[in-house]
Amino acid sequence: MKRRGPEWATIFPDREVLAVVRSVPAAGRLLDVTSLLADDRIGVTFTVTPGSASESGVEPLLRAAGVEDIVPWEEAVEEPRHLALAASGKGDLHRLDTPLVLMPHGAGHNRRVGESPGSLEAASGLDPAELSHEGEPIAARFLFSHREQLERLHRSFPAARGRGVVVGDPAFDRMLAAAGRRDRYREALDVGGRRLVVVSSTWNRGSLLGARRDLIRDLLAELPYDEYRVALVAHPNVWQSRGRSQLELWLSEEIEAGLVLIPPSEGWRAALTASDVVVGDVGSVTYYAAALGRPVLLAAFDTDDIDPGSPLLEFGAALPRLTSGGVADQVDRVLRSPIAPVADLLIEHHGGSAARLRSVLYSLLSLPEPGRAAYYPPLPDLEPCPDDVTAWRVAAEITTAGPEAELRLRRHPSAAPGRAPARAATRPLVVDAEDTVVPRWDAADAWSRRRARTERDAGAWAKERVNAHPRARVAVASTGPRSALLVHRRGAAMRVHDERSQEDERPLDASLVAAAAVAWARREETWRAWHRGVTVHVGDRVLRLRGSRPSPEFDLLEEP
Repeated sequence: MKRRGPEWATIFPDREVLAVVRSVPAAGRLLDVTSLLADDRIGVTFTVTPGSASESGVEPLLRAAGVEDIVPWEEAVEEPRHLALAASGKGDLHRLDTPLVLMPHGAGHNRRVGESPGSLEAASGLDPAELSHEGEPIAARFLFSHREQLERLHRSFPAARGRGVVVGDPAFDRMLAAAGRRDRYREALDVGGRRLVVVSSTWNRGSLLGARRDLIRDLLAELPYDEYRVALVAHPNVWQSRGRSQLELWLSEEIEAGLVLIPPSEGWRAALTASDVVVGDVGSVTYYAAALGRPVLLAAFDTDDIDPGSPLLEFGAALPRLTSGGVADQVDRVLRSPIAPVADLLIEHHGGSAARLRSVLYSLLSLPEPGRAAYYPPLPDLEPCPDDVTAWRVAAEITTAGPEAELRLRRHPSAAPGRAPARAATRPLVVDAEDTVVPRWDAADAWSRRRARTERDAGAWAKERVNAHPRARVAVASTGPRSALLVHRRGAAMRVHDERSQEDERPLDASLVAAAAVAWARREETWRAWHRGVTVHVGDRVLRLRGSRPSPEFDLLEEP
């Protein structure tokens, strides 16, 4: 888009600020920081310095955030401004004829990554090779989240003394401020009464995705569907290397099994805020999760390029590791364990970065600060991510000794067989009417239809399913918020009502009734027990199902 000249302007700012974006993570940090410059006296222009692995995602991210004023890099270096901001030391920043403020784009400065991994002597963002030109510092101010980073800067680059300021961490503070929005983020992710497991992966071969690719499949296979939801936060470089389409192809089985892919630019902070437990690696997102007080399991922690002076090594030593096998037990254990106190390792001034940052920026702009308090805008809402699992393998424990039968169900997405597909295949398969994987329809042991229809329509559909798929023993179709019709392949049926407490407002899920019914059918138990009432435990739900006589076109289901 061609820039308009000043004759098109309506508001004429007194100061001009240039935000220099190197990568998608850097863009996120600069959008955080420029939100503090909400002032008629200040105009903000963005430019993109080339060379990042995620460069192709930068401009779309900025456009999505409402940024229209993006000038080419070669034009930007020719036009002096009052102040420049950058969140990466790479990209020939010395060419700017403008005072520069340089800051990290993640949780501190930890990795020695230059043009190739490990090429710097100190952590990226603290190495003189990045921070100087002809021996002189390239920035008027170097901003840090913790004093230990300032001390490492002084050791590695004495010429920068007097230019460093500890301000805290904007990304962390925005998550702290969003704590009260946790429920709305969980609603967008369709978590319900489940626990949200966020898997966090940085990029390269030592990352979680690079080193333990099968872990996501194992989590989906081993964590009960009705107790856990799993989401993946992958570094923007993972997305940009081959594109969203390729990533979705690689993860197609996991997505079918319920995995939520969190967008690479915005969304990761909302996902962390919504999370109950995080499985991660050496990336900043994993540290932020632990700093927020979330239980964290480290599944990969490659230290080859970590600065030996970085507190990230202490962080890695303080957290439990996720080993192979028994993934569900390890997740459950960390949820019940004390939280490691790591928030102060890389971040100071919790909740105070907005005020400190704004003070630095206005001082360099020679402007008095606005009278209102400094704060960041709310995190953007997550786009709704409805759960779309439509087929489950069912494990059941049935007790019939007492006055009422009890079933304890655990369902697992059929698309995630994990490391023991043969054992999983022995469990009954429930397939929903909305399932689109035609090859597995004939393997269905039970069918469900979760969208309510009249009893006549429900009966016609159920009969058609059991007739068309000879393996199916039962079909269950919803007929209302707390009722369903259960049809056996022999032609008998019964109405099923949920008589649980009215305090649980969630509608009766026909797929849960189908899971209970097919487990019961496999036991060859009499269906008369359902007439007295059957209690079903699944996830955080307790259903009390009672069968009654169906419409005259069906016989009452009583015998096995």
